[in-house]
Amino acid sequence: MVNALVVRRNTHPAKAQRALRAAQYVRMSTERQRYSIQNQAAAIAVYAAQHDLLIVRTYSDEGQSGLRIRNRPGLIDLINDVVSGRADFDHVLVYDVSRWGRFQDVDESAHYEFVCKQAGVKVAYCAEQFDNDGSLLSSIVKNLKRVMAAEYSRELSVKVHAGACRVASLGFRAGATPGYGLRRELVDENGCPKGPLQKGQRKHLQTDRVILRPGPQHELDIVRRVFRNFVRKGHSQEKIARQLNLEHVPNHRGKPWNGRIVHHLLQNENYIGNIVYNRKSFRLRQVMRSNPPEHWVRGTGGFEPIIEDALFWKAQRLLKQQYVRRSDQQLLERLRDALTEKGRLSATVMGRMSGMPCAGLYALRFGSLRKAFDLIGYRSQRNCEFIDSRPLLNTKLVERASDVARRIRALGASAIFDAAAHTLSIDDRLAVSFRIARYYPNSGRVPVWHVHRRAQLPPGLLLALRLDKENSEIVDYFLIPTTEMNKFRISLREKCRYSRFEKYQVSSLEGVIQKIMETVGTATQASAPTAAKSKKPRQSARTREATGRARH
Repeated sequence: MVNALVVRRNTHPAKAQRALRAAQYVRMSTERQRYSIQNQAAAIAVYAAQHDLLIVRTYSDEGQSGLRIRNRPGLIDLINDVVSGRADFDHVLVYDVSRWGRFQDVDESAHYEFVCKQAGVKVAYCAEQFDNDGSLLSSIVKNLKRVMAAEYSRELSVKVHAGACRVASLGFRAGATPGYGLRRELVDENGCPKGPLQKGQRKHLQTDRVILRPGPQHELDIVRRVFRNFVRKGHSQEKIARQLNLEHVPNHRGKPWNGRIVHHLLQNENYIGNIVYNRKSFRLRQVMRSNPPEHWVRGTGGFEPIIEDALFWKAQRLLKQQYVRRSDQQLLERLRDALTEKGRLSATVMGRMSGMPCAGLYALRFGSLRKAFDLIGYRSQRNCEFIDSRPLLNTKLVERASDVARRIRALGASAIFDAAAHTLSIDDRLAVSFRIARYYPNSGRVPVWHVHRRAQLPPGLLLALRLDKENSEIVDYFLIPTTEMNKFRISLREKCRYSRFEKYQVSSLEGVIQKIMETVGTATQASAPTAAKSKKPRQSARTREATGRARH
């Protein structure tokens, strides 16, 4: 039991000692309590004690589905450590075959195990009745267990989908964020209200249900005005969106309106009191599919309507009449007409023209808006070099982030890089977001480098990689607290003297590592419990040693 959930410093002992070292992988979804992390760790600890194994590292995925490896950073980190040779163990202990994964393709599950085996790391299933020794019997039973794990997910998916359809048919909300002018309310099994649900909140009891209620009066007035302007005044969806934006009215996500959001509002049957479910399906997280209308599940009269039925269905007829699928040649002809009329083209110009297809449609059909311009022989006067250089700069960012993660792991700390969000998580205490500081030439002005915020920016540090004036090589770094990034972008000057960002400039990658580890040590001190206010909090041994190595 003492070995459960133990994480020790990543050292590289002699090969004879490594034979007794093991890592444990634990995963918990939301299906059964017996699969909790603590129960798995206890069973693994018993197995380790019986086989004289010392658990030196833990990889965990809490609340993650086993259908695919995506969104499972624990398993991804395990495979990466094994493949790269950073693993300081020869065994991986897993509770059972289903905890390794419920992959719908059993060959995928076998592939990840084979990757470990090829690197000299054995995968052992502690709660199974067979020894994973490669014998004929164990191979047959293990493959059968993989098939059973995949089949369990398929059966559970059918049951959950049937239950969700039944709940929706009774008029209860089965989705998450409601539309504009609507609010979610939680009710118990007897229909008694339990209070509104805020954004991001979910119900905790299976017997509870979620219903929709009309929102504030000013939002209801906006919804009714949108329908009246579209049906009675003949306003286009883009014109309605522009008018709302001129009035500084945010949509249900707190952002500006566009034609697509207005289109979804006009199609939403929630405004006449109906609940519609199963428009799209994402079975077993494989492929998102749009279902035909005859497969939709509709619950009518679930709550008080906001729009009259006659007005709503007239809007549906107008939407159906307006939807015309144009061929690629027709789209290009409309683009030529727009060029003749306006003299230039851009996404902004196209968005302001009545009856003009949106720029997103051209990007979807032709790959990008610039490719559509090329087909009609139009060259934009805008410098688009930065668009072409994005893949190369993104590669540089990922390579430098991987280098930072590798160096931090060499110091004994945990470092997991999320390539999609460009964020490095260190010891689950500090998030470092990587951004490119690209040079933007200004004729007759001071040279400037812009760092853009992006949508995802977790609290922590932002590491800006400043490029040279050719935007080809990294020259230095800026390690900036995310609290300084309160705007869409920040600007860095060539000479940072008297700038508020001067104190964040770091000339070398070694200096960056040192400052990151010092920040991790500070976070450890801040989170450590203290017996008295006058007593200084102690760092963890691993963080203290990693910080000392970084300084050295």
